[in-house]
Amino acid sequence: MPQELFRFSKLRRALLAMSCVAAAAPAWAQTAVPAVPAGPAAQLPAVAAAPAASAARTVALISAIGDRITIVRQRPSVGSHMEPYTRREIKFDPRLLNRMVLSGLDQGLAQTEPDSQRVLLDWLPEGAEAAQIDDARRMQREARIEALLIEHLRAVPARQQWDEIIAVLPKWTMPSVKGMGEKLAGIGIYVQPLRRQALEDLGTGELSVSAITPDGDHVTLDPNTGEKEASSIFVAVYMYMQTLTLDAKTLEVKKRELRRDNIKYFDPKSPANDVGRMFDNRFLLGAVAQIAERSAQRAITGDVNVSPARKLAEPAAAAPGASSPR
Repeated sequence: MPQELFRFSKLRRALLAMSCVAAAAPAWAQTAVPAVPAGPAAQLPAVAAAPAASAARTVALISAIGDRITIVRQRPSVGSHMEPYTRREIKFDPRLLNRMVLSGLDQGLAQTEPDSQRVLLDWLPEGAEAAQIDDARRMQREARIEALLIEHLRAVPARQQWDEIIAVLPKWTMPSVKGMGEKLAGIGIYVQPLRRQALEDLGTGELSVSAITPDGDHVTLDPNTGEKEASSIFVAVYMYMQTLTLDAKTLEVKKRELRRDNIKYFDPKSPANDVGRMFDNRFLLGAVAQIAERSAQRAITGDVNVSPARKLAEPAAAAPGASSPR
């Protein structure tokens, strides 16, 4: 089997393993997100940072960010009518990403409204609903998710006791934004391996094409130090999402906000010739998890920085005779 940039099958297995760990792990402090019950929809227990006062609002939080991470890689486009990207989607249990987003929403609301009563909702489209989403493309998929979510919420009688519902959905974006690729949505990884090129007229009717050094137009982060650099090549994690604030009783959309967060990484100490091989699956999964949670938190607070991921030191060698994890 040919080697893909991120060894997609291994990354998918790692994501599945993380979802199993999340389901088996104890509830987070304050957030209290237990294992998701079986079935297409469920209401998770209400949580509150402090005893609610009589005037405190009750806000339901729900994530419908999806069941896939998209990996997009830039490729040369000279003389080709094909788009200058390759794309792969990794599908997995959507509960993992939904919980990351719910945790961020809960933290954000706890910060801005500490007396609020927060109800965490779980919605996992299955059967015909899941098929409708899969059959739709891009903006049609985005609209379909929203329509199905509203339809689901209409059948939840408990919403009559709530003040608002805040929902997170993936947002599809056609143009390139801040040096990122085109046609991105939801949560993903974008790889830009091509350096900027300089053209030099040799005076003989020929042009010399030379690659410029990695220093370039984009602000990147060194994962070893957290310091900002400038590079034309990078690996970025991104979160393109929209936040809907609904009146809980009427389901009228009171507010619709767009967020397009990304963090670009470049490791100047890496010996890899391909920027896509600078980062292993452990680092990428951590970076995806951080941007999913922090972007959701920032959607509520508006002033929380999206923390960059850091490379971890290699584990120490095991003592003679000790068993190593597999």
